[in-house]
Amino acid sequence: MARGLLLAFVEDNELGLLLSTGIACAAAQCVLWLLFTFALGDGPWRREPGFTAHQVVCFPLMIYLTYVGLSHFHFAAPAPFNTPVSRVFEPHPVGTVMTKIVLGELLLWDIPTGLLVKSLREPLMVAHHVGMALTAAIGLYPGLNSYYALFFYGVIELSGIFLSVVDVFHPKHPAWCAYLERAPALRALNDAARLAFVAAYFSVRAALFPYVVATQVLPDAYAVLQLPEAERRGVHPALICVIPVFGVLFSLGSWRAGGDRSVPGELSAE
Repeated sequence: MARGLLLAFVEDNELGLLLSTGIACAAAQCVLWLLFTFALGDGPWRREPGFTAHQVVCFPLMIYLTYVGLSHFHFAAPAPFNTPVSRVFEPHPVGTVMTKIVLGELLLWDIPTGLLVKSLREPLMVAHHVGMALTAAIGLYPGLNSYYALFFYGVIELSGIFLSVVDVFHPKHPAWCAYLERAPALRALNDAARLAFVAAYFSVRAALFPYVVATQVLPDAYAVLQLPEAERRGVHPALICVIPVFGVLFSLGSWRAGGDRSVPGELSAE
């Protein structure tokens, strides 16, 4: 098992996209931090340059991942991914690319930034991102559950698009909240983003996410675990269980995380 994971990381075609994505996100974070700190004058961006830079990088990344996921994921999986064995073991070309992108940005940008920027240092979110990185790393063995990467790294990020905006004006960012009060157009944008986030989060993350885990991921894992070792292609049962286990854990955490962000600011601050 360990040897297979190591080989997945050392292959050039695995590391190239992974490293380039992570480095690009980290570089953008640093450049934006410098701009917000030194070049754009006074404002909430100067008081929270690290956080603001993170949200700016996050926004287009979420749009891209959501678009790719929605474009390729189908609940009635087409051939050759229409059996549990193929969905678990067959590498999906787009899902594999998404896995590399997500692992790269998490390891080299999102997790380090979440630890370095105080307002992003939320234990639940850091744990969530570490769990995502672990599942993505397992997904490089080779292509394990990569069909489901289309859903878990793509479709569910629909709410992340709006969260990139909503989080900026959360009460824990008083400078941005004060700025919002002086900008009617920005208030309208935030109100629209808040409504869109609530709709996207509770329909996709809080409802659709556990539905896919319960009706597809768990049954697929159970089906392949019943196979003889030779038909499991030498994959250790523990690796097969990683995605289902984290799927259940993330499902349980969805309601708490969504509630913290979706209620009006004056209530969430209480």
